Amino acid sequence: MYSFEILKSVDPQIWNNNLKRSPYSTFFQTFEYINSQCAMGNHYPIFINIFDENKDVKGQLGFVIIQSIVTATSSRLMSNTFSLFSKLGSRAVWAGGPVIHTADKMQRLEILRTIIKALEVVSKNNDIVLIDGYTPHQDFLIDEDYKNEFKISDYQVQNFFTFATETNKSLEQIWDGVHESAKRDVKRAQKRNITVKELTDFSELDDYFMLSNKWAKTKGMDTQIPPRYKKEYWKCIESGIEKIFLAYEDGELVTSHRLGCFNNIAFSHKITNSYSRPTSLGGPLLTWHAIEWAKKSGMRVFDFSGGESPPTNAVNDKKYVEQWNSLLTYKRKWGGQEFPYYHLLKIRKKINYKLFRILSKTDWVFRDYKKKQYKRPTTVKN
Repeated sequence: MYSFEILKSVDPQIWNNNLKRSPYSTFFQTFEYINSQCAMGNHYPIFINIFDENKDVKGQLGFVIIQSIVTATSSRLMSNTFSLFSKLGSRAVWAGGPVIHTADKMQRLEILRTIIKALEVVSKNNDIVLIDGYTPHQDFLIDEDYKNEFKISDYQVQNFFTFATETNKSLEQIWDGVHESAKRDVKRAQKRNITVKELTDFSELDDYFMLSNKWAKTKGMDTQIPPRYKKEYWKCIESGIEKIFLAYEDGELVTSHRLGCFNNIAFSHKITNSYSRPTSLGGPLLTWHAIEWAKKSGMRVFDFSGGESPPTNAVNDKKYVEQWNSLLTYKRKWGGQEFPYYHLLKIRKKINYKLFRILSKTDWVFRDYKKKQYKRPTTVKN
């Protein structure tokens, strides 16, 4: 009943317009975002279209095939070591997909099966070791039958959740739902005269990436931003698919907030801090500024993003808390409702994947060591 096509390039306008036929598609699946991610190294895009018998597009999935890693590891040495993994195979990664253009359950499942078949074709033709994807945050029709389609095709399905609020409420109502501690931080930031501006000039990207490098160092990472990425990422900003808001304290850029904007869904993609101050008030101020912007700009949903659901095995609690507790505590403060989404993982070549995991663990140990060496200021600067 359904057929598929696999493309390395598509018409951006046609692809994006088709995405808008689904109420839950976000900027993660747009041509501009996927194309920008391919500028991060030895990557290339794949676009899957699913057609019915009338050649009408009924489903879409865009993703990136990663052949080598050059973005963020604990050191240049580890980055070069990771690049050796490309000789063992590639990875296919995506977020916010698949996007299916029908609410009929049986049709959705058949379209999903066709997408999974197309993924297998891509995997065989591109020597894929690992398929790594995240379902759309706002696809509320995902049920056990949907997840089972992935499970019977040897995918692991991990539970995640996000926080989102509908912006049809007034700003006063949204503010009333914010935790008191977050409200205090916003007010403190305003009293401290932390200023906010939107990144609107290409030259300002240098400041943004410099801030990203400072943030990465506090996490024990060494970042490498390819020159081509700056040009491709600017296209996301020019198109309006992404916004970057910047916070300055005493003339110093201290925080940024990266916001995805597509299909009237605002997605809080990344908040970056320099941690050059004892307290980081730029984040709360920018989060509230982004909510205000989304409300005024006609967004219907503000998605704060989220993280992995708590484990059922108590043995893993400590590791889970270390990885997720601080981030999720911050996101809960903004009053969003919790919604589930899922991490889809398929290991196609176990031995190759184990080698990658060994490299990853080594990198994380070194990264954690470097992170502990970072000393955050403890006194307020005059």
